[in-house]
Parts: sequence; C-alpha cells; structure tokens
Amino acid sequence: MSGGDREAPEVRGPGGGGPEVLAGGLDHAGAVLRRGDTVERPAPPHVALLHPHLRALRERGFADLPVPLGFSASGRRERLSYVPGEVAVAPHPPWAWTDEALHSVGALLRRMHDAAAAVPVEGAAGRPTGLADPEGAAAPGAVVCHNDVCLENVVFRGGRAAALIDFDLAAPGRPVWDVAMTARYWVPMRGRAGLDRAHRLRVPAGGYGLGRADRAALPEVIEQATAVCRAFVEHRVARGDAAYTAAYEENGRAVWDRHQTWPAAHRRTPAAALLAG
Repeated sequence: MSGGDREAPEVRGPGGGGPEVLAGGLDHAGAVLRRGDTVERPAPPHVALLHPHLRALRERGFADLPVPLGFSASGRRERLSYVPGEVAVAPHPPWAWTDEALHSVGALLRRMHDAAAAVPVEGAAGRPTGLADPEGAAAPGAVVCHNDVCLENVVFRGGRAAALIDFDLAAPGRPVWDVAMTARYWVPMRGRAGLDRAHRLRVPAGGYGLGRADRAALPEVIEQATAVCRAFVEHRVARGDAAYTAAYEENGRAVWDRHQTWPAAHRRTPAAALLAG
C-alpha cells in the first residue's frame, strides 16, 4: 500500500547537482534521496529490527534486496544501497504485464520466503501495520512477509524480476498471504482491460511453486487480504491523512467495491484455473 519509492521518474536536484529525489509513495513523497549508490529515506518504526532481518536474508542466500547501511540516531532516516534496474512505475509499461514478468515475480517471492523460513520469526522484523496477515507469527509455517510486492517495489533486469525493495510493511504471516497480497497488484484483481485474471493468477502461482492446498486457499485469502487493505486505507482516511484522503477521493469508493466484488463473485473461476493439471 505504500506504492513504492519510485512512482515517478527520478529528477535531479537544482542545477543538476546534489542528490536525486526519488518520488516516494503516499507516505514518503519527496523524502527519498539517492546519492550515488546510496539511498536515504524515512525509516519505518521497526528499522532496528528490519535491518538485521535484511542482513539475515542475505546470509541465507537471498541477496536480491537493498543492503542496509545504517540509520540515524533518532531512527527517523535509514541508508540503503541503491538497487540498479528497471521499476514498472505508472503508467505501467507493457512489459510489466507479460507472463514472463508475472512468473518471475512469483519465483522471486518464493526465493525470499525460502530464505525467510530459516530466520526465526520471534522478535523478527515485524509490527502490526494494519496490512499484516491476521494470523501473524502464530500461523503454521509463518515467515516475515514483505506485504507490499506491488509493481513499484520490484526491480527488473532483462524483463525479469530481479530484486525486492521497500520492506516497510514487513511482518510475520503465512507465505500464502504474501502471495495473495502480491496477486492483488499483479493479476490484478481490480481488473485491467484485456487481461485474463484467472490465467494471470495461475502464472505467479506456478512461478512460486505454490502447493495444491495453498492454491485451493488462495482465492479466499485474496478476498481476506483485499478487505484488510480497504480497512487500512479507510482508517488512514478517517484519521485525516491528507495523502490517503486525496487518493481515496480520486479513486472513489466504487473502485474498492470492484476490488472486492470480482473475487467474491468469481471464486470458482480462479480456483479451477489454479487447480487445473
């Protein structure tokens, strides 16, 4: 829900010098800076837990993420390595909707989960963000999920997903929850002209290597995740968050209605596609 840290092309500072400003998501617009190979950005509240977790993922073989380089004494800013590549910023380019891209996103998420499975969840990089799996660390097989694998948070190289960025919403949960959250963006469940949602749900499931039990559960978990995401947005609007209020007013309640209506009305179609073969 953060929308990533690269929602618009990068722009140079005044006169072409100084840091590059990376357009942040709703929470970090104008506050993400790139200085050469280093990115400085607002730190999530759990940064003191998150950085060790990112290092632990790298130690367990998943290096496709930023290297944590430290954070300010106040904990308000963090420093990370810049991850080179292409990010599918809006308006999303055609290559972002190919089966190859979609399959590779599923495979990338699986590699992260495999590494995360070797990292203890207790005391891990997670906090109640409003978007985390309600079952949390108590769920069998729980790992620290990314929770925001949207198009803007995946770095591509050669048309394939190569790295994940922006772990601000990381929290413990079921791996299938993370798959469901990812599917909401990439399938996408809100609809997009010319895309076969049932087919597109099966592609990342294949890239991920999702087991039969989780395939059967995935449509229902997507419904659950969509309801959680809507509640998160409406909570931010209710408390007067200007950025979320503006976005909500622009997109409208009807868009969220469609987000929830299609999965509920077409449960059999994606379920059949996921279990076929």
